[in-house]
Amino acid sequence: MSQTRSISPQALLVMIVLVDLMGFTLVMPLLQRFASDYGFKPWQIGAILAAFPLFQLIAGPILGRLSDRYGRRPVLVASQFGTALSFALMAVSREFWVLLLARAIDGASGGNVLVAQAYLADVTKPEERGKALGLLGAAFGVGFVLGPLLGGVLVKLPIDPDWQLRLPFVVAALFSTVAWVLVWLKLPESLPREKRAARFTLSRGGPLSVVRVVRAPKIGRLVVVSALLTLTFSSLEGTFSNYLKSRVGWDAAEAAWAFAFLGLMSAMVQGGLIRPLISRFGEPRLVIFGVTTLALGMVAMALMSDWWGYLAACILIALGYGTSGPSVNGLLSRSVSPVDQGLVFGVVASCQTLARMINYMVANLLLGSEGSSAPYWEAAFLALVALAVAWPVVVGVGPSTDHDATLPSETLWSSDAADNLGRMPSLEPNGASNVPRQPSESPTSAAR
Repeated sequence: MSQTRSISPQALLVMIVLVDLMGFTLVMPLLQRFASDYGFKPWQIGAILAAFPLFQLIAGPILGRLSDRYGRRPVLVASQFGTALSFALMAVSREFWVLLLARAIDGASGGNVLVAQAYLADVTKPEERGKALGLLGAAFGVGFVLGPLLGGVLVKLPIDPDWQLRLPFVVAALFSTVAWVLVWLKLPESLPREKRAARFTLSRGGPLSVVRVVRAPKIGRLVVVSALLTLTFSSLEGTFSNYLKSRVGWDAAEAAWAFAFLGLMSAMVQGGLIRPLISRFGEPRLVIFGVTTLALGMVAMALMSDWWGYLAACILIALGYGTSGPSVNGLLSRSVSPVDQGLVFGVVASCQTLARMINYMVANLLLGSEGSSAPYWEAAFLALVALAVAWPVVVGVGPSTDHDATLPSETLWSSDAADNLGRMPSLEPNGASNVPRQPSESPTSAAR
């Protein structure tokens, strides 16, 4: 057996996501300065920053549904190509409209992570999915540590000043190109033809599908919990540097190291601790534990006055967010059939993007008007709301099931675990999918 074949699809996918995130996190801290140094007006800088999440919000469910219909690999190939192209355009152009187009392309093709989540669900047993998705979260943590640090090194290299800010975008384009090549040459397809959605239409993959998913019994609650967790954490993401400057007088470099520490803690939880924790306690209990711990971490951040308090708050936040996020995603993935995995994770990605767009603004308004602690009190409150929403769904849910689901039309599952989780109504007409079943099987038994 060749060395290439010895690498599992899960490990290869996590490596691809890590390489891609290295490029993304390398340039994101520099984007505002990049646009400012080119003399753009404030509204133009805002438009460049907003283009990515806006187009990702629209494209998420569409890309997810396309992956349900045509397979994960083609969508990942197109998505990685769009990301590499966008970074290349930003590296070579100073024109506002070109940079705006580049950010729009990146957002519209930004299905890397949501399709990666669906891919892992395809190739992982239901009871193992929370652990696998934890590895994806660990890749996020490592990427958010290494990317900004590499970007800081690149902008200080003794090169032509005209290229000091362009070089990180060139390197980011190279990272994305490497990820694209790995997907194209090494990553096998995870979704067999017989398990794909029967058709693709915008009514089943467009914006209206967001409403359909969110309104589904219990599944919709899990999607809302995921969005609330993102709302909670975005209070920290959007204010962290100014918060540390106001509270303990740390400059930008010290804030970067502080964020790197938080990313490292998160990577340790999601890459190492999550697997034995899920095996020991199961996803439902970890959702309750994680959301509660996240709320306590935000309270500690609001109260902290020295670096010891900061370390304690970071550990609580990393433990809380690192256990609750993968656990919610694991519950979602095993309550949805292969026909709808991409769509549901696309809806989750869009809801998370919308949450960030809203709370980056709200948290900064709170910091400016009410003081540095205000965004973290808001975050603690949001975590408690997430806990209240999650409680009826996860309390009483049994251990991970050993079977997957083909979603019946407008009904819930009758099996014990499915009754607890609540299956989403199928987006196929009359609940149809391409998954064959034996004539003697009922829709419920066929999905097992």
